[in-house]
Amino acid sequence: MAISPRDLGLENIQESLDRLSVRKDKWRKALQKIARGNGHSAESADRRLKAELRQRAMDEIESPEPQKFLQLTPGLGQEGHIGPRNNILSGEFLEIGILTARSVCRIAQGLKTGTGFLVGNSVVVTNHHVIGGPEQARNSVFEFLFDDNSIGTPRSTVSFVADVDHFFWSDEDLDICFLGLQGLADIKSFGWLPLLREEGKALMGDPTNIIQHPEGEKKRLVVHDSIFALVDNGTDADAFCWYTGDTNQGSSGSPVLNSRWEVLAVHHKSIPDTDVNGNVLDVNGKKIAEDRFAENAAEVHWLANEGVRVSRIVKKFEAASFDNEQYTAVRDGLLELWSDPLVTDRARMASFEGMNGQI
Repeated sequence: MAISPRDLGLENIQESLDRLSVRKDKWRKALQKIARGNGHSAESADRRLKAELRQRAMDEIESPEPQKFLQLTPGLGQEGHIGPRNNILSGEFLEIGILTARSVCRIAQGLKTGTGFLVGNSVVVTNHHVIGGPEQARNSVFEFLFDDNSIGTPRSTVSFVADVDHFFWSDEDLDICFLGLQGLADIKSFGWLPLLREEGKALMGDPTNIIQHPEGEKKRLVVHDSIFALVDNGTDADAFCWYTGDTNQGSSGSPVLNSRWEVLAVHHKSIPDTDVNGNVLDVNGKKIAEDRFAENAAEVHWLANEGVRVSRIVKKFEAASFDNEQYTAVRDGLLELWSDPLVTDRARMASFEGMNGQI
């Protein structure tokens, strides 16, 4: 008997399967263009314009690069870019990645785990399917600095519990949950990852990074071997995007980030390839029988990862109404925080100061 997505431990996956199923041709064509180095051409003119305008704005905010002082002698320096993308990055890329990762936590509920990240003072974001309500939040532990720690001064994991009196908001359609943490009054402890409303943070074919706790493990990163591959603006799937890269159970709620370490999406589903009858397919496009799956689960063909777009999360968060005045004040404070043009630099500096204080 062939296996179904449910046999993979995937719950509430049908909507995600349906969304990508009707877009399989778009997905494959996008990957083909990306492989040829033409991913941006698959984007709409509107999204390309937004990305260009955002790039100009960021160039004005960021410090200009120092003037290059080394002139190559003709005939030397014959190296070139191999592949569809220029993968040469600033050395600071790694340093900023370390600061960014400090905001990401493991969420533990007994044997069940997920991932979340700080977006402001005492507020964490994860998926609705990780934490669906206040009671589930109260039964969760949020563990920061749950990292491999074999170099330098040993650091201890720092754990918090939920404070739903401070804040709680979830949206099942977007599979998103915001909640307060008890005892974390200063975001300088770990920094935070602002949710930026503007579009244009990535285009098809751009590399992405995912910071996660797969299978409840210590913090893991997917860096650049993950491609932002598809969006479908103005459709019933407008709130979602698809990308490659490795995730696993427990990765739900992870931030998906661009090369600037800005959050593009909140990861929420990995989507297996299936046939028209809903049977899971292997890497050769064949159905997988239960006995074969039991012998080698790695044969499953995972088609894509699906995330919830930050621009859509912020839009719905802005429109949310609360009977609780405390919740309204926290929400408005977060929106004000994220709207600061220098918010990303402020967040990184806070993480840096917190890290120095813990060394």
